[in-house]
Amino acid sequence: RRRLAGRGYSTRPMSDSSKQQTDIPETLQSLLVAFAIALAFRGFVVEGFVIPTGSMAPTLLGEHVRFRAPDTGYDYAFDQTGLKRSRPDTVVPVFDPMISEDRGIGATKVGGILSNGRMGDRVLVLKYLYEFFEPDRWDVVVFKNPVDPIGPSQNYIKRLVGGGGEQVLLVDGDVFVAPLDGDLSDFRIARRPDHVQESVWQPVYDSNFVPISSQEVETRIKRRFDGPPFKPAASAWEIADTREWRWDSENITWLDWADDQLPLDDFNAYNIYRYPPIRGENRLNLRDLHPVSDLRFTAAMTPDDPETFATSLELEARDHRFVFSLDAGEAQVEMLDGAGESLQSATGDYEPGHGGVLDVEFTHVDQTMVIRVAGEEVARLEYEWNPLSRLENATFDFDMERYRANPRLADLRRPRVRWKFEGSPFSLRGVNVDRDLYYRVGRLDTRQQAAANGPRIDGPLFGSDPLDPARLGPDQFMMLGDNSGASRDSRYWGRPHPLAVSTTGDDTPFVVHRDLLVGKAWCVYFPAPNRIQGTGLSIVPDLGRMRFIR
Repeated sequence: RRRLAGRGYSTRPMSDSSKQQTDIPETLQSLLVAFAIALAFRGFVVEGFVIPTGSMAPTLLGEHVRFRAPDTGYDYAFDQTGLKRSRPDTVVPVFDPMISEDRGIGATKVGGILSNGRMGDRVLVLKYLYEFFEPDRWDVVVFKNPVDPIGPSQNYIKRLVGGGGEQVLLVDGDVFVAPLDGDLSDFRIARRPDHVQESVWQPVYDSNFVPISSQEVETRIKRRFDGPPFKPAASAWEIADTREWRWDSENITWLDWADDQLPLDDFNAYNIYRYPPIRGENRLNLRDLHPVSDLRFTAAMTPDDPETFATSLELEARDHRFVFSLDAGEAQVEMLDGAGESLQSATGDYEPGHGGVLDVEFTHVDQTMVIRVAGEEVARLEYEWNPLSRLENATFDFDMERYRANPRLADLRRPRVRWKFEGSPFSLRGVNVDRDLYYRVGRLDTRQQAAANGPRIDGPLFGSDPLDPARLGPDQFMMLGDNSGASRDSRYWGRPHPLAVSTTGDDTPFVVHRDLLVGKAWCVYFPAPNRIQGTGLSIVPDLGRMRFIR
């Protein structure tokens, strides 16, 4: 210290003010570097987007209200945008989809509903992923809106259903594809991978949501209510307060699905206030719905004697019978024609789970039958119908010219379901019915096409005409919303905006060019937040709904 002091150097420690002066520029430099990295990361790797509308509901939610039904406790989200055109003091019905699709269980004022509104889900998008990897069918993709790339709806999010130089055709709710040089007989159904299919099932019925009082429900809906939509063929069935269904006999018994109570159709509870109300009644007009035969049935069965117990579920659909059977360790799926003659079958082995419980899943989707026991696939059957065969089987008195004139008017066959049990007394819990996505067809509404983009196009929706399918070049993609009944997507768009044409050099209507792709939606990182009771503030993160996007 003496030598340093003698040479004119100070030996006193640095003062706090000097240290603060040194830390300030270092901190500013660190913040600027972090900000630059964040901007680069946002611009080139990952970016957050807010879901504005319900075109992907219930997979992704736009601005909505979450409602818990008082009778069953069933919780669901619905679109509120249609109510914003009504006066706040207007009284509208409220609904419980586990009781009825069309009959209100009560009434409330529009203002009360809108006061509980929530913003849409916030998602993370992997940007520029498609610069290095080819998009996959069924990806959920963010892209620039080809018909309005500069307006408030310039960013769209939909599911990719076709592209890469192929033909696409929508038939009876499903997607069929073929090579560009193929004819109608060359089309094959596009099946979803299991992880995607699992994410798009939509609930029809869940036995965990049972009304506390049937009498109160009848008063609310002004109609007789006699329990679950699965109706027993005998009065010996017992349904306990624990939601356990019990059959105390070895004799054969049946459960029949009451389609007049909860129809098996493409009803989407998210659109509850988009369906037209019947004037003067606490009901909705649901004539525009389509029957759906792609269904999943799940339940946990506990037979008293697993060795003698047998069950089979029969789905009558598309002028055929699809039978799922479990009997003494053997599982079988079988397809029969309308006369009862067996056409195809497949078998497999299964074992009851812990305690003799049969946790079963019977699935008919994308022309595939599957049985799963305890989550493991034990039997599978795939059948290949081309679009013409599908239409002929799914439609009463199918006529091609009449169908092409307006596919929406096709008289589709409604599915029927019977579930048989025999051989042992048993208990039944967790009975669930889900339905698949259903892509609608119909005719174009020229009012939905922008006049500034060129002459309007009339005719069937894009991809719905069997004799003129959607034809996609190597850099063109077809995008559809999961909420098919309320999605403005490739089926409707018409001609692209001049700016999109100048950017891509492609003026093909109805499609998304590769140059308009922004990225793949990866996860919901901030679901619509919960509301703090009594404050009107929606700031509590709903962490339980964080999820990857499939």
